[in-house]
Amino acid sequence: MAQQWIVVSDAARARIFAREGAGSGLKLLDTLTHSESEAHEGDLRTGGKGEVHDSGGSSVHQADPQTTTSEKHADIFAKEVVEHLKSGLNDNAFEQLIVVADPSFLGRLRDKMDGPVEKAVAETIDKNWAQHDADQIEKQLAKKL
Repeated sequence: MAQQWIVVSDAARARIFAREGAGSGLKLLDTLTHSESEAHEGDLRTGGKGEVHDSGGSSVHQADPQTTTSEKHADIFAKEVVEHLKSGLNDNAFEQLIVVADPSFLGRLRDKMDGPVEKAVAETIDKNWAQHDADQIEKQLAKKL
């Protein structure tokens, strides 16, 4: 069977495992981290979308007040994870991808995926297994797939 990559992620950490097929065991290939996603909201800075000056010139406000700084960092990390997956796909390191992620982060990952990476996704699981070890992940995969 073709090589599979399994990415297990939340907004702060993504681990990428490889396996030759169901039941063949997981091998940890890489761990990506984004420490800013674990930081307190008040300690984060992204530069935002910049300041907007009102037409009167006396008032300044953030351009995108609905997006929190932690959401911006989650988007940044999702893009990093997807770029890593895209690089692996371009290098023919895998043919199939299984994505396991916290439900809110899974949506961010999907938003960042382009056509080739999307086509490689064989399965998505909207669970937060980020703190599970490889054996636990393998057992959970066996139950789900």
